[in-house]
Amino acid sequence: MQQSLLDAIPKDMGRPWEDPKPEAGERTIAQALRGLGQTSYELPEWKKLYIGKSVSYGQKSVKPIKEQRESLPIFKLRNELLQAIHDNKVLIVIGETGSGKTTQITQYMAEAGYTSRGVIGCTQPRRVAAMSVAKRVSEEYGCRLGQEVGYAIRFEDQTGPDTLIKYMTDGMLLREILSDDQVSKYSVIMLDEAHERTISTDVLFGLLKAAVRKRPELKLIVTSATLDAEKFSTYFFNSHIFTIPGRTFPVEILYSKDPEQDYVEAALMTVL
Repeated sequence: MQQSLLDAIPKDMGRPWEDPKPEAGERTIAQALRGLGQTSYELPEWKKLYIGKSVSYGQKSVKPIKEQRESLPIFKLRNELLQAIHDNKVLIVIGETGSGKTTQITQYMAEAGYTSRGVIGCTQPRRVAAMSVAKRVSEEYGCRLGQEVGYAIRFEDQTGPDTLIKYMTDGMLLREILSDDQVSKYSVIMLDEAHERTISTDVLFGLLKAAVRKRPELKLIVTSATLDAEKFSTYFFNSHIFTIPGRTFPVEILYSKDPEQDYVEAALMTVL
C-alpha cells in the first residue's frame, strides 16, 4: 500500500500534482451532502440508515392563498379593524406572532381604497424581515415583487411608480422623513414590531407624531406583539388600542429510541 502511494508521486518535480480520481463507491457522504435539498422530501441512503424510520416529516401547505389568508386570526376582525382605522388618526394594534398583522393589515387597507391617496408604508426593524414579508405579500396580492408591492432597504430599492404597498426598514423611512417631514407620499404608515424599540423607531415616534398633527388625513398604525401598549397609546394622544388574538401551534416532541453515544453528532445529523 505504501509502495503504491510512493509510485503515484510524479518523478518529474516540475510537473503539477494530479489528484487521483476516487474509486467507484467512494466519497458517498460528500455526494449525498451535495445533493441535499435538490429533491423535496427525499433523503440520501446514509441518512435513512442513520435516523431509521421513526421520524416523520411534515408537508408544505397546499392550501390556496385565499384559504391561507382566511385562516389567520386577523381575518375574522377585518371589518372591525378597518372601522377602527377609519375612526382614529392613530391606532395601536396588539397582535401576537402568527396573527397575520404584518402581512394582512396593509392589504386590507389597499382593498379599502387607501392607496388612492398615497402609498401604504410599513416599517420593519430588520432588512431580512422587510424583504421576506414583501415577497410574501406580493404573492398574496398577485403581482411581481417590485410592482404594486415592493421593499426598500439600504443599498437596494425594489419599488417603482406603480408601488402601492411598500415595506422598508425603519432607517429608510427615517431618511425619507428627514427630507419630507410630512411624508406626503404616504397615506398610511405602519410602524411594525414597535416593541423592539430600535433607535430609528424611537426617533420616528417623535417625527411621525408631529407629522400627524400637520397632516390630519395621514393614518398612523403602531403594532406590537406585547401587551405593554399603554405607553404607546399615552404617547400618541391617548389613541385607541385594537387587540388581535393569536394562535398556538401544536409542538410534537420526538425522542430517540436508543441512547446516543454522541448527542452533538446526532443533533448535527438530524439538522443535515
